[in-house]
Amino acid sequence: MKNTLPEPAFPTRLLLLGRPEAWLSAAWQTVETALGDAGCTVVARATRHSLVRDALESSPQALLLWAPGEAADLPELLEALALLSPALPGVCVADTAERQRGPGLGLQVWLSALPAPEELLQQLRWAVWLSDRFAALQAQLDDRKWTERAKGLLMAGQELDEASAFKLLREAAMHAHLRLGEVARSVVRAAEMAEALNLAGQQRMLSQRLVKLMAQRAAGIEARRAKVLQDESCARVDANLARLQALLTATEAVQAVNQAWAALRALLPGKPTAAVLTQADAAAEALLTVSDQLAGAIEAGGAGRPLQLVNLCGRQRMLSQRLAKDALLADLLPTGGNAAGMAAGLKAFEAGLLELEAAPLSSAEIRASQALVRDEWLRLLRSLRDVQGPEAAAGLARSSELLLAQLDRLTEQYQQSLQLILG
Repeated sequence: MKNTLPEPAFPTRLLLLGRPEAWLSAAWQTVETALGDAGCTVVARATRHSLVRDALESSPQALLLWAPGEAADLPELLEALALLSPALPGVCVADTAERQRGPGLGLQVWLSALPAPEELLQQLRWAVWLSDRFAALQAQLDDRKWTERAKGLLMAGQELDEASAFKLLREAAMHAHLRLGEVARSVVRAAEMAEALNLAGQQRMLSQRLVKLMAQRAAGIEARRAKVLQDESCARVDANLARLQALLTATEAVQAVNQAWAALRALLPGKPTAAVLTQADAAAEALLTVSDQLAGAIEAGGAGRPLQLVNLCGRQRMLSQRLAKDALLADLLPTGGNAAGMAAGLKAFEAGLLELEAAPLSSAEIRASQALVRDEWLRLLRSLRDVQGPEAAAGLARSSELLLAQLDRLTEQYQQSLQLILG
């Protein structure tokens, strides 16, 4: 059977690693001259201290580690190799038991003695080939992992079977003229960014909901249930932050949300007096601000219009809680609440709702959820007009929670929409 493996690549730029005195020996000088005559140039001679810098500056194609004699410093040389990322394909010439570490450091070939120049060049060529082969196999494995993850996302979000999810990915790859693995990566990344944006939007909402629930407790409106919801909201903030830390590389922005959350959380236990409510409302606004900044950064780096709708829907959740909070605080605080802020919030919520209803990104499920959101919004408006007395305030609290539940569902539908995931 004819061998179909490609001819090993010929490395023309070689980096040496070892002790400087070894490269000055007559034995090495003979080998280096022969390598140069064959077209393989030594572009750098590195010690364990200079390896990373020399590799970056000289752009070698292969590496030769030669540790003649007892090679007492070989472990240190291998530790230096571990700092190279990505690893260079190479050959190690050393008579030692350390060879099991070689492949993980890029040393694909391990020789016990320095061979003739022709043999060394052949071994360098095979080291490069083995490294390329390993990289290709690793890429195939990675593509399979990404494809499995992408299929799982589509199956869960779109209620597809495995065959249909795979067909969707394959057709998307053909349409975009990309490898299946590339499309799968894009699908997973788009889903992660939509999830991160949803979670950042939840932090905005929870900042307002927590103070609203404190106000309910202060007013004696279903106080026990409000305390349960407050504890659940605290746990939700903590879980969101942990997940955001895993999803995002911009850890500074998540840390800012963490710090603002710590300030609000310290005010939640105990009796919600007017003074505590005032402080908590200010801390909630600070948490809202940094959460909004985080959501904006995620949207700016995301997939266009679909991600904007996830952010907009998440903002509607926040407004639903902020309006209810301001209405309840108006009866509890000596200042009488924030009338101007409530008027602006009402206007912003209606504008956002109209924008969502007019957006082309839609489905039968999304349109049904939009209708339910509109119904609950009208109920909340009626509660806001009548927010006088304990009965009306209790109705307001219930309406805001029902509206929040519908907005949560709508946000998740946008997050999992096919247009966003395959956009």
